[in-house]
Amino acid sequence: MNVQIEKAKLSSVKRKRWFTLSPEKSPFFYLLPMIIFMAIMVAYPIGRVFYLSFTQNILTRPDLVGAFIGLENYITLFSSAEFWETLGRTAVWTTLSVVGKTLIGFGIAWMLSKDIAFKRFYMLLLMIPWVTPMVVAAVAWRWIYDGQFGMLNYILMQVNILQEPYVWLGNKMSAFIATAVTDMWVGIPFMAMMFLAGLQSISVELLESASMDGASSFQRLIHIVLPIMKPIILVATTLSAIWTFNSFGVIWPLTRGGPVDATQTLIIEAYKRSFGAFDMGMGATVAVVIFFILLMFTILYKRLLMKQEEM
Repeated sequence: MNVQIEKAKLSSVKRKRWFTLSPEKSPFFYLLPMIIFMAIMVAYPIGRVFYLSFTQNILTRPDLVGAFIGLENYITLFSSAEFWETLGRTAVWTTLSVVGKTLIGFGIAWMLSKDIAFKRFYMLLLMIPWVTPMVVAAVAWRWIYDGQFGMLNYILMQVNILQEPYVWLGNKMSAFIATAVTDMWVGIPFMAMMFLAGLQSISVELLESASMDGASSFQRLIHIVLPIMKPIILVATTLSAIWTFNSFGVIWPLTRGGPVDATQTLIIEAYKRSFGAFDMGMGATVAVVIFFILLMFTILYKRLLMKQEEM
């Protein structure tokens, strides 16, 4: 009986400490600034977007601003063939870019992990795309792809690969690939640095022992390096996939989603619906769909990472 009374007193004291006005005794006041910040900067915008997705909010129609329509926006969106085409295009574009970043980034990291001349200089060059603002990089690449004055056409014509200028951003397939290549250029340094850090953590003695046992460079890569690098590759590719899926600063300055929606991804569609057609309700609906897709992707990544740690 006395033990229960003591526990009740202790619980009462803890509650009092939580709500006390003394910062020295209560953690509440230490957490309050962060709680307020998260509520204003994260919770409110997310909640506002969710609310807008349940409304008919067309800014050019004052009579339709704020009208609650429930799931009608979602039904309209999911019944649209254009949405599913955009979703598939986004998945292909993201996969192409992330695979390119991963393979090229790992190749660069593999070379930089060796004892080569001018290694610091190469690493400095590698950081240029990473420190360049994304919009500036996209505008620079737009000039490179220019059909009349672009450097790419000039080089290809000088080596007789092209006989006449080609409008890279004016054709559907070439524009799709060009935007993915530009996104690769921006993201490769991050992947290379992540992989380089992982490669430098691998024991040199382990690799030398495998070499003395007769393992070739390819066998050491497959059976030693990649298994050790698997968690780092998983983290790097997951982060890259999330950033690429949400990539707006590359596609919009280059093509604005064209030509004929060939490079329109979900994030571009959300922007066009919100600030092009001024349909804030439908734009918010697309944004919510993007949120849930990335949320499921993140949950899958967390499970894979936890499974990897248990192995």
